[in-house]
Amino acid sequence: MKKRILLISFATWLRDQQSNSADDLLLEVTKVDLLPHDLTFLRQLSVDVQLASSQVIEKINEMQLDCIICCGMVVSRRQLSVEVGASCGERILNTGVDL
Repeated sequence: MKKRILLISFATWLRDQQSNSADDLLLEVTKVDLLPHDLTFLRQLSVDVQLASSQVIEKINEMQLDCIICCGMVVSRRQLSVEVGASCGERILNTGVDL
């Protein structure tokens, strides 16, 4: 059975940004037909936390997902990398995905 995965990316947030590299990567993934999973994309979400959160929660409620992968961009980096966790206030949230 195929895993149902939601892949999320964000819009640009600085005037001089031509694109979000994480969103560019997801665009390329949409072109691949032979992936072993059922992928759903929420691309170019607003960087407004409340708005983006409500859109993601709506999609989660609509679907029965096995996994959610949030793809982001760090402006100061020159190459893509995989993050193992994220900060949420004082807490560190680590991924459950085997990287």
